[in-house]
Amino acid sequence: AVLPEEAVRTLPVVGVMGNDVLSLVRTLPGLNLHDDLVLNANDSKVAGISAANAQVTRDGVDASAAGRWPAGFQGATIMNPDLVGEIRMILSPVDAELGRGNSQIQVLTKSGTNRYRGAVVWNVQNSVLDGNTWANNRVQPQPATRDWRNINQYTGSVGGPIVKNKTYFFALW
Repeated sequence: AVLPEEAVRTLPVVGVMGNDVLSLVRTLPGLNLHDDLVLNANDSKVAGISAANAQVTRDGVDASAAGRWPAGFQGATIMNPDLVGEIRMILSPVDAELGRGNSQIQVLTKSGTNRYRGAVVWNVQNSVLDGNTWANNRVQPQPATRDWRNINQYTGSVGGPIVKNKTYFFALW
């Protein structure tokens, strides 16, 4: 299954992994993921097989968080959605040239084109903007207070040609 750049850009990136694009693997077919994906990788399944030995690569380089122990779909770093051009999931048999595991998540980063393009994104996560939950509303006589959080993330990207039709650049901050 493949998530193209448009799907990566438009799908919401929320959940236990924060603003990590790897949370989008939940939308791909063949996965039965445990809620606490990072801590219980053995309980998650990929096509009926444990997801603990899944491999994550970025541009062909191993980007799995698994050094010695199986980690499941957990990257070594947080991958911002503005960095990603495509996410590809390969179920068994996996590509032998890329390494190990019973499944692979291949993340391809964006690259420049013959036109200069860029974007600026401001991602706000503030608990003041969240609606109250049903469970919190039913508590009598006073609803429980929620944990407060305020996260502001700024992203800027630019890409374009260095030599037309030959060499391109892409930068993300």
